[in-house]
Amino acid sequence: MGDENLLARFEEYIVGLGLAPATIANYLADVHNFTTWFSESALGRLPLVDASPEHVRHYCQSLRKQGRSTSTINRRLQAVRKFYDFVEHIGLASRNPARDVERVSEHSDTSPRILTADEVNKLLHAVSDKDSLQRRDRAILLLLLDTGIKVRELVGLRVDDLDLSVGTGYAWIGEDLQSGGRCLALGSETCAALRTYLRIRASAPGVDRLFVSRQGQSLSVRTVQRLVSNYGRAAGLEGVSAQTLRYTFAHDALEERDLSEVARILGLRDLTSARRYLD
Repeated sequence: MGDENLLARFEEYIVGLGLAPATIANYLADVHNFTTWFSESALGRLPLVDASPEHVRHYCQSLRKQGRSTSTINRRLQAVRKFYDFVEHIGLASRNPARDVERVSEHSDTSPRILTADEVNKLLHAVSDKDSLQRRDRAILLLLLDTGIKVRELVGLRVDDLDLSVGTGYAWIGEDLQSGGRCLALGSETCAALRTYLRIRASAPGVDRLFVSRQGQSLSVRTVQRLVSNYGRAAGLEGVSAQTLRYTFAHDALEERDLSEVARILGLRDLTSARRYLD
């Protein structure tokens, strides 16, 4: 039986199970993703019925390299299992190869998501810069990428913590050096975005935070995390978070600076914590 006929019969099979339409659509999309990978990969020069556990493991590894989330990988693995349950059921395979592949643990030690230069450009281009909030959001993304600053540090920044008097300015984090404060250099593009934002920044009595809402209220950590994820999806990138931008900064910085200097910029007190950004 050809692969196309097999997939058509699988669709008939899951429709016959009486599953919800959304569940059926998800199964079909995920199985299609696997079969496309199988046919295009170096490993996939066999009929679908001859897939091995090693094929399925390589597929899951390819999803990791694409930056797919743990939940996405496990959902697609479940769809592949369902497909090969069917193949085994109709007698075209003696066992289900996906049953021998373990689900990815939510706490697995996977490599951190690092954005390529092209992905960074896509992320920044997802901010249309048409209104004040998008100008704010562009400044936030650039600041995260340019400094590796933590989100809680970013939302705590005050207007007076910036010095944009020259082409490349700086941001002061923390109270003083003794308590872990540090001075972070800002690139010219980040400075320009911050200047543009400050010209239209909303104000409210008693609020001195740098990044504020349209009503002039301080942003929360959750709001910043959400906007980063939203722009990542708008750019067609999966698995992008504020932590992704911190990892990306660290990865790029380590190409030009030693580990101790990068640890200082990131606000990490020991090199053991910093080494996880090397992967």
